Amino acid sequence: MTVGAKQAREEEHFRKVEGAMLYIEDAARRLRETAEELKRDAAPAYLVTALETAAEAARADHARLMKSVYWRAPDSDQSELTEPADKQQRLAS
Repeated sequence: MTVGAKQAREEEHFRKVEGAMLYIEDAARRLRETAEELKRDAAPAYLVTALETAAEAARADHARLMKSVYWRAPDSDQSELTEPADKQQRLAS
């Protein structure tokens, strides 16, 4: 496979992944909007809570997917990634 063909194939893969991420982002937005609508309509609290929890989970999944796609070292095992910056100790300068 030529370098150009390999790059084109990789770009197509990324477009597909980005499309999937948009679906997740859209789902989180719709869940949040539906929860807000139910809240305004005085729906039972358990329904609102269920939707809010689902929206938070979708946002967390979206963030995990972005991290694993865009901040992953090529051809490496995901277990090699370091902890998120907020969990790392800062080095003294």
